[in-house]
Amino acid sequence: MYSYEMNVGYSVMDEAFQMKVPAILDCFQDAAIFEAENGGKINTKYLNDKNLVWLLSSWQIVIDRRPRLNEHIKITTIPYDFKGFLGYRNFTIEDADKTMLVKAASIWTLLDTTRMMPAKPTQEVLDGYDLCEKIAMDYAPRKIAILGEGTQREPIPVRKAQIDSNKHVNNVEYVRMALEFVEVPEQIRELRVEYKRAAHFGDFIVPVVYDCDGKMQVQLKDTQGGLFAIVEFTLK
Repeated sequence: MYSYEMNVGYSVMDEAFQMKVPAILDCFQDAAIFEAENGGKINTKYLNDKNLVWLLSSWQIVIDRRPRLNEHIKITTIPYDFKGFLGYRNFTIEDADKTMLVKAASIWTLLDTTRMMPAKPTQEVLDGYDLCEKIAMDYAPRKIAILGEGTQREPIPVRKAQIDSNKHVNNVEYVRMALEFVEVPEQIRELRVEYKRAAHFGDFIVPVVYDCDGKMQVQLKDTQGGLFAIVEFTLK
Protein backbone atom coordinates (compact mmCIF):
# COMPACT_ATOMS: atom_id res chain seq x y z
CA MET A 1 0.00 0.00 0.00
CA TYR A 2 1.18 3.51 -0.78
CA SER A 3 -0.44 6.93 -0.25
CA TYR A 4 0.34 10.53 -1.09
CA GLU A 5 -1.53 13.76 -0.38
CA MET A 6 -2.15 16.93 -2.35
CA ASN A 7 -4.34 19.99 -2.68
CA VAL A 8 -6.43 19.94 -5.84
CA GLY A 9 -5.24 22.68 -8.19
CA TYR A 10 -7.04 24.94 -10.62
CA SER A 11 -5.32 23.33 -13.62
CA VAL A 12 -7.43 20.16 -13.21
CA MET A 13 -10.77 21.91 -12.61
CA ASP A 14 -13.83 21.80 -14.85
CA GLU A 15 -16.44 24.56 -15.21
CA ALA A 16 -17.99 23.59 -11.85
CA PHE A 17 -14.62 23.75 -10.02
CA GLN A 18 -14.51 19.97 -9.63
CA MET A 19 -11.62 17.70 -10.58
CA LYS A 20 -11.87 16.49 -14.16
CA VAL A 21 -12.21 12.74 -14.66
CA PRO A 22 -8.85 12.36 -16.50
CA ALA A 23 -7.13 14.12 -13.59
CA ILE A 24 -8.45 11.39 -11.27
CA LEU A 25 -6.83 8.80 -13.52
CA ASP A 26 -3.61 10.82 -13.56
CA CYS A 27 -3.56 10.71 -9.73
CA PHE A 28 -3.99 6.94 -9.74
CA GLN A 29 -1.31 6.45 -12.40
CA ASP A 30 1.09 8.59 -10.37
CA ALA A 31 0.31 6.66 -7.18
CA ALA A 32 1.35 3.36 -8.77
CA ILE A 33 4.61 4.89 -10.03
CA PHE A 34 5.32 6.66 -6.71
CA GLU A 35 4.89 3.35 -4.87
CA ALA A 36 7.51 1.73 -7.10
CA GLU A 37 9.96 4.65 -7.04
CA ASN A 38 9.78 5.42 -3.30
CA GLY A 39 11.33 2.40 -1.70
CA GLY A 40 9.91 -0.35 -3.86
CA LYS A 41 12.44 -2.70 -5.45
CA ILE A 42 10.31 -3.30 -8.53
CA ASN A 43 10.66 0.21 -9.92
CA THR A 44 10.83 1.42 -13.52
CA LYS A 45 14.61 0.89 -13.72
CA TYR A 46 14.30 -2.71 -12.48
CA LEU A 47 11.59 -3.46 -15.03
CA ASN A 48 13.47 -1.75 -17.87
CA ASP A 49 16.62 -3.72 -17.05
CA LYS A 50 14.60 -6.95 -17.19
CA ASN A 51 12.81 -5.91 -20.41
CA LEU A 52 9.48 -5.91 -18.58
CA VAL A 53 6.64 -3.42 -18.27
CA TRP A 54 3.26 -3.41 -16.53
CA LEU A 55 0.55 -2.38 -19.03
CA LEU A 56 -2.94 -1.44 -17.95
CA SER A 57 -5.61 -3.89 -19.12
CA SER A 58 -8.72 -2.45 -17.50
CA TRP A 59 -10.17 0.23 -15.22
CA GLN A 60 -13.30 0.37 -13.12
CA ILE A 61 -13.65 3.70 -11.31
CA VAL A 62 -16.63 4.56 -9.10
CA ILE A 63 -17.09 8.25 -8.34
CA ASP A 64 -19.18 9.23 -5.30
CA ARG A 65 -17.97 12.83 -5.44
CA ARG A 66 -15.22 14.55 -7.37
CA PRO A 67 -12.69 16.61 -5.36
CA ARG A 68 -13.17 20.37 -5.39
CA LEU A 69 -10.76 23.26 -5.93
CA ASN A 70 -8.06 23.43 -3.22
CA GLU A 71 -9.52 20.45 -1.37
CA HIS A 72 -6.91 18.38 0.46
CA ILE A 73 -7.10 14.76 -0.66
CA LYS A 74 -5.27 11.49 -0.06
CA ILE A 75 -4.63 9.11 -2.95
CA THR A 76 -3.89 5.47 -2.11
CA THR A 77 -2.94 2.46 -4.21
CA ILE A 78 -3.39 -1.11 -2.97
CA PRO A 79 -1.94 -4.08 -4.89
CA TYR A 80 -3.93 -7.12 -3.79
CA ASP A 81 -3.41 -10.14 -6.07
CA PHE A 82 -1.51 -11.82 -8.90
CA LYS A 83 -2.91 -14.44 -11.27
CA GLY A 84 -0.59 -15.71 -14.00
CA PHE A 85 0.73 -12.66 -15.85
CA LEU A 86 -1.98 -10.37 -14.40
CA GLY A 87 -1.66 -8.02 -11.43
CA TYR A 88 -4.64 -6.58 -9.53
CA ARG A 89 -4.62 -3.18 -7.84
CA ASN A 90 -7.15 -0.92 -6.07
CA PHE A 91 -7.03 2.86 -5.79
CA THR A 92 -8.90 5.31 -3.58
CA ILE A 93 -9.26 9.05 -3.06
CA GLU A 94 -10.27 10.30 0.39
CA ASP A 95 -11.02 13.80 1.65
CA ALA A 96 -9.60 15.38 4.82
CA ASP A 97 -12.32 13.64 6.90
CA LYS A 98 -11.29 10.25 5.48
CA THR A 99 -14.50 9.99 3.48
CA MET A 100 -13.91 7.91 0.35
CA LEU A 101 -14.71 10.02 -2.70
CA VAL A 102 -13.49 7.69 -5.46
CA LYS A 103 -12.61 4.00 -5.51
CA ALA A 104 -11.20 1.94 -8.33
CA ALA A 105 -10.17 -1.52 -9.44
CA SER A 106 -7.57 -2.14 -12.11
CA ILE A 107 -5.96 -5.10 -13.87
CA TRP A 108 -2.43 -4.95 -15.27
CA THR A 109 -0.56 -7.24 -17.67
CA LEU A 110 3.17 -7.90 -17.27
CA LEU A 111 4.71 -7.73 -20.75
CA ASP A 112 8.07 -9.00 -21.96
CA THR A 113 9.13 -6.15 -24.25
CA THR A 114 11.69 -8.32 -26.08
CA ARG A 115 9.16 -10.92 -27.18
CA MET A 116 6.13 -8.59 -26.91
CA MET A 117 4.36 -11.35 -25.04
CA PRO A 118 2.76 -11.55 -21.58
CA ALA A 119 5.23 -12.79 -18.94
CA LYS A 120 4.49 -14.55 -15.68
CA PRO A 121 6.20 -12.59 -12.86
CA THR A 122 9.17 -14.27 -11.21
CA GLN A 123 9.20 -14.89 -7.47
CA GLU A 124 11.53 -11.90 -7.12
CA VAL A 125 8.93 -9.68 -8.76
CA LEU A 126 6.12 -11.14 -6.63
CA ASP A 127 8.15 -10.61 -3.45
CA GLY A 128 8.65 -6.96 -4.42
CA TYR A 129 4.98 -6.09 -3.76
CA ASP A 130 3.30 -5.80 -0.38
CA LEU A 131 -0.16 -7.24 -1.04
CA CYS A 132 -3.13 -6.07 1.01
CA GLU A 133 -6.79 -7.02 1.20
CA LYS A 134 -8.83 -5.73 -1.72
CA ILE A 135 -11.36 -3.02 -0.98
CA ALA A 136 -15.12 -3.60 -0.84
CA MET A 137 -16.86 -2.64 -4.09
CA ASP A 138 -19.09 -4.20 -6.72
CA TYR A 139 -16.43 -5.50 -9.11
CA ALA A 140 -17.42 -5.42 -12.79
CA PRO A 141 -16.08 -7.86 -15.41
CA ARG A 142 -12.89 -6.88 -17.21
CA LYS A 143 -14.56 -7.13 -20.61
CA ILE A 144 -17.16 -4.55 -21.64
CA ALA A 145 -20.22 -5.76 -23.56
CA ILE A 146 -21.24 -3.35 -26.32
CA LEU A 147 -24.80 -2.02 -26.17
CA GLY A 148 -27.02 -1.09 -29.12
CA GLU A 149 -25.91 0.45 -32.41
CA GLY A 150 -22.94 2.79 -32.67
CA THR A 151 -22.31 5.93 -34.69
CA GLN A 152 -18.87 6.47 -36.21
CA ARG A 153 -17.31 9.91 -35.70
CA GLU A 154 -14.40 11.74 -37.33
CA PRO A 155 -10.94 10.14 -36.92
CA ILE A 156 -8.62 11.62 -34.30
CA PRO A 157 -4.88 11.89 -35.09
CA VAL A 158 -2.49 10.72 -32.37
CA ARG A 159 -0.26 13.60 -31.31
CA LYS A 160 3.24 13.58 -29.81
CA ALA A 161 1.96 15.01 -26.52
CA GLN A 162 -0.15 11.86 -26.01
CA ILE A 163 2.86 9.49 -26.04
CA ASP A 164 4.38 8.32 -22.75
CA SER A 165 7.63 6.59 -21.74
CA ASN A 166 6.40 3.31 -23.23
CA LYS A 167 6.42 5.03 -26.65
CA HIS A 168 2.67 4.65 -27.14
CA VAL A 169 -0.50 6.54 -26.24
CA ASN A 170 -0.85 6.88 -22.47
CA ASN A 171 -3.86 5.07 -21.00
CA VAL A 172 -5.48 8.31 -19.76
CA GLU A 173 -5.51 9.77 -23.27
CA TYR A 174 -8.10 7.26 -24.46
CA VAL A 175 -10.44 8.49 -21.74
CA ARG A 176 -9.82 12.11 -22.75
CA MET A 177 -10.75 11.24 -26.34
CA ALA A 178 -13.92 9.42 -25.28
CA LEU A 179 -14.99 12.28 -22.99
CA GLU A 180 -15.38 14.54 -26.02
CA PHE A 181 -18.64 12.71 -26.72
CA VAL A 182 -20.14 13.06 -23.22
CA GLU A 183 -22.40 16.11 -23.18
CA VAL A 184 -22.51 16.48 -19.38
CA PRO A 185 -19.31 15.04 -17.84
CA GLU A 186 -20.56 16.09 -14.38
CA GLN A 187 -23.08 13.22 -14.60
CA ILE A 188 -20.42 10.50 -14.76
CA ARG A 189 -20.66 8.24 -11.71
CA GLU A 190 -18.72 5.24 -13.00
CA LEU A 191 -16.05 4.72 -15.63
CA ARG A 192 -14.82 1.47 -17.14
CA VAL A 193 -12.07 1.02 -19.71
CA GLU A 194 -10.95 -2.13 -21.52
CA TYR A 195 -7.59 -1.72 -23.25
CA LYS A 196 -6.94 -3.95 -26.25
CA ARG A 197 -3.95 -2.60 -28.20
CA ALA A 198 -1.69 0.44 -27.96
CA ALA A 199 -1.89 3.29 -30.45
CA HIS A 200 1.26 5.12 -31.57
CA PHE A 201 2.23 8.50 -32.96
CA GLY A 202 0.99 8.82 -36.52
CA ASP A 203 -2.02 6.54 -36.01
CA PHE A 204 -5.57 7.74 -36.50
CA ILE A 205 -8.16 6.71 -33.90
CA VAL A 206 -11.74 6.27 -35.11
CA PRO A 207 -14.41 6.72 -32.40
CA VAL A 208 -17.65 4.74 -32.55
CA VAL A 209 -20.17 6.09 -30.03
CA TYR A 210 -22.99 4.12 -28.37
CA ASP A 211 -25.65 5.74 -26.16
CA CYS A 212 -27.99 3.32 -24.40
CA ASP A 213 -29.78 2.88 -21.04
CA GLY A 214 -27.91 5.54 -19.07
CA LYS A 215 -24.55 4.42 -20.39
CA MET A 216 -22.33 5.91 -23.06
CA GLN A 217 -19.72 3.70 -24.68
CA VAL A 218 -16.97 4.75 -27.05
CA GLN A 219 -15.01 2.23 -29.08
CA LEU A 220 -11.68 3.65 -30.19
CA LYS A 221 -10.58 1.84 -33.34
CA ASP A 222 -7.90 2.02 -36.00
CA THR A 223 -8.75 2.86 -39.61
CA GLN A 224 -9.06 -0.86 -40.44
CA GLY A 225 -11.55 -1.56 -37.66
CA GLY A 226 -9.10 -2.99 -35.13
CA LEU A 227 -9.79 -2.03 -31.53
CA PHE A 228 -7.51 0.07 -29.32
CA ALA A 229 -9.85 0.51 -26.33
CA ILE A 230 -13.45 0.62 -25.14
CA VAL A 231 -14.49 3.34 -22.71
CA GLU A 232 -17.82 3.14 -20.87
CA PHE A 233 -19.42 5.91 -18.81
CA THR A 234 -22.34 5.26 -16.49
CA LEU A 235 -24.30 8.48 -16.05
CA LYS A 236 -26.49 9.69 -13.18
